Amino acid sequence: MTVLTPFTYTSQHDKDHSYVVYSVNCTTPETTSGYVQGYWKCTECGKGNQFRFYDDTHHPNYHAKCPDCQRNFIAVDDTDMNE
Repeated sequence: MTVLTPFTYTSQHDKDHSYVVYSVNCTTPETTSGYVQGYWKCTECGKGNQFRFYDDTHHPNYHAKCPDCQRNFIAVDDTDMNE
């Protein structure tokens, strides 16, 4: 089961811009850092959200849950695939 905990994130570099990030499977998220944070679109409904993952057991495939349609999906971290 995937648990989402929303929190407000403000970048150290842009203090005027805050947005909601969904912490995945961490009910008391560290709001200033995390293992992987990024924007992914749900593969079921297509809506995108910011997620933060703390467990890299299945890297680059992270288990996520869409806060909009409530379906689970796999968020693929493709940041290293362009090297």
